[in-house]
Amino acid sequence: MLTRHVAGGTALSVLLATASLLGVAAEPAAADSAATLPITSYSDMVVDGAHRRVFISTTDSKVVVADYNGKTVAQITSEPGAAGLVLSADSSTVYVALPKADAISAIDTATLRETARYPLGVAPRHLAMTRHTIWFGYAADGSADLGSLDLDPETEPTTPPTSPPTTPPTTPPTDTPTPTPTDPESTPTPTPTDTTAPSPSPSDTPSDAPTDTPTDTPTDTPSDPPVTTSPTPDATTPAPPAPFAADTPTRTTNGAVVTLGQGGPHTWNIAPMLASSPGNPDVVVAGTPVQSPMELQVYDVSSGHAEPQAYRWNANGAGNMQDIALSADGKQVLVASGAPYFQQAYRTSDLADDGRYTTDAYPNAVAVAPDGTIAAGIDGAYEPDVYIFRPRSDHRVRTYDFGVVGNPGTASALVAGGLAWAPDSSRLFAVTADVYGQHPTLRVLTDPTKSVTTVTVSAPSTAKRATKITVSGKLTATTAFPAGAKVTVTRTDLTSPRGTSLGVKPVAANGTFSFTDTPTTGGGVTYTATYAGDATHTAASGKRVVQVSRLATAASVKTNRATYAYGSTATVTGHLGKTGKSRVLSIWAQPAGGQKKLVRTAKVNAAGDLKVTYRLSRNTTFWASFAGDAVSAPKSVARSVGTQVSVSLAVSGNYRKGSVGSTSYYWFHKKKSALFTTHMTYANGRSQRLDLQVYYKGRWYSSGSEYFRLAITGTSRVGLAGPGESGIRARVRAVYVKGSSGDSLNTTTSTGWKYLYYTN
Repeated sequence: MLTRHVAGGTALSVLLATASLLGVAAEPAAADSAATLPITSYSDMVVDGAHRRVFISTTDSKVVVADYNGKTVAQITSEPGAAGLVLSADSSTVYVALPKADAISAIDTATLRETARYPLGVAPRHLAMTRHTIWFGYAADGSADLGSLDLDPETEPTTPPTSPPTTPPTTPPTDTPTPTPTDPESTPTPTPTDTTAPSPSPSDTPSDAPTDTPTDTPTDTPSDPPVTTSPTPDATTPAPPAPFAADTPTRTTNGAVVTLGQGGPHTWNIAPMLASSPGNPDVVVAGTPVQSPMELQVYDVSSGHAEPQAYRWNANGAGNMQDIALSADGKQVLVASGAPYFQQAYRTSDLADDGRYTTDAYPNAVAVAPDGTIAAGIDGAYEPDVYIFRPRSDHRVRTYDFGVVGNPGTASALVAGGLAWAPDSSRLFAVTADVYGQHPTLRVLTDPTKSVTTVTVSAPSTAKRATKITVSGKLTATTAFPAGAKVTVTRTDLTSPRGTSLGVKPVAANGTFSFTDTPTTGGGVTYTATYAGDATHTAASGKRVVQVSRLATAASVKTNRATYAYGSTATVTGHLGKTGKSRVLSIWAQPAGGQKKLVRTAKVNAAGDLKVTYRLSRNTTFWASFAGDAVSAPKSVARSVGTQVSVSLAVSGNYRKGSVGSTSYYWFHKKKSALFTTHMTYANGRSQRLDLQVYYKGRWYSSGSEYFRLAITGTSRVGLAGPGESGIRARVRAVYVKGSSGDSLNTTTSTGWKYLYYTN
């Protein structure tokens, strides 16, 4: 799985890392694209500029190929334990270290097919390339060493060096400190008499890495201190030049020459990590990955064989090395290790300290662009993940913070060695994963060599129309802007919604600019300043909105009634007073509990009126709205009307109908029950109220009121038992009460009274 180090190593620290990235960002993410990778582990990455492809190796035994947007376009399988990658100078071939097959494979970058495989007899892990030779750090027989694969053995090598290095070495160590591996690899080393090396099956291949990884905490003193003739800690010790040994195992494999055991007098405990540079093709630098303390060795490979040069042990107390690179000119060795908390720089000639590139805790990646720009990465939770530097300058050009991934989101961080440049330096590719090693993602970062530009624009928040105002602004970035920088300014308002150019304004040496303008259009006026960018700065723009005054607008809205029966039609009239050029008015309606809807938008008539009709079923609010123009301010006025419910009440159970005086009654026998059936406009949770009154000595008295829930059909049936005596007169009605019947969608509505008369 993809793994990362989390400060503190606890679940709490993971949660804090997530919260930090959710709340704080050093700089807005600048990835043009980010695509999930079909891998569970990460080994190495190279970029093919000729075909605009990115090759990513994984111990899943495959090489994933992505385009320049990060999208996976191919997966090359059957690459056992795929580890280190190098690209040929002509971009025609990617070479892959196969530690589980004891071989190096060649993949055609045009067809994306394996075209050759070179058996080595040892397990290669890390690769570097100089001219036509692939150098590989390998593990075999419980130890590790440096080997080479000469792809063009007929090419005449340069003469091996016969004189000492320019800087005379101090007393060479006689017993270079060599940490003892805890789980030695058992891959057999081929004898010099081997002319070809069979490619063992994966089942016969030993483990390609020690089981017990050395601690990543650097110490000042190694577990096995050097003897008195060995270098002191943090000592720069050029190794004596040693001619290539005649008995070094060399053999031919698949048309190429394999040479093992080129580590010289230094003994490697772990397959060394390697770096080379086209700017200095005569040098290969090796370092111990993961181990603490760290060891570095420079080799002169101008003869076609590795001649040991400068050596350094425990430099700056560094340990847990994660990545190594050479500067574009090959004169500086760059190292990313768990500690110290900066990317270290050493002089290639003698490995003396040569500056630093300050990042933050847990450096884990370093990559150099062809133009010399340096990308330095860390395994960080609270800080930016990638830092960009100019060569030999500790000043940051820009940073990238990868934020969170997944759902729910977790902190996303750079994986070890997960940086690679496009050959034209226009893109930086980064592989990230979350704190659990999941969501492996290829991120494509554009314009990585450019400092991020920020444009701020300042102006009064309000201004009077036709009055001069001053607009100012400033360009800021991590690097200075070139002399003669300019911004392009536009003004956008109601009269010119697509913008009006105000020309180009010069930028002072401190990044500031200023100009005046007299807005003649009222309302929101937006001033936008745009910097087009340059060779070292990104493009950017900033804006400021000024509210310019307008004349007050007179408007009104009225209806032909205040309350309407259910289903009736209202006539709504909007009126607009004097304005500028616009004479357009909009009528809106919003039924109670519903959405506001546009009824009509049109020019008002000569009298300034706009009439509409609207069918009502609920209480409704009407608006007459004017959007405003260059002279007159927006205006909106409202009027609300009530709408009754549809309600009826039916009486049954009577034996006849008759009049008592001038009033019609339902006649019931004194012991007969009456049934009241109410039909009312339905709404969720709505109830009707039944009111009952009794007539006594010339007056009607309330006998009680009670609410009854409506069925979804809007019906309610209620029975009333007979009083048991004759001569009783009563009356009943059904009522919807706004707010008390379960909602406030309509205005209070009642039926007329129904009269009851009880006889024998």
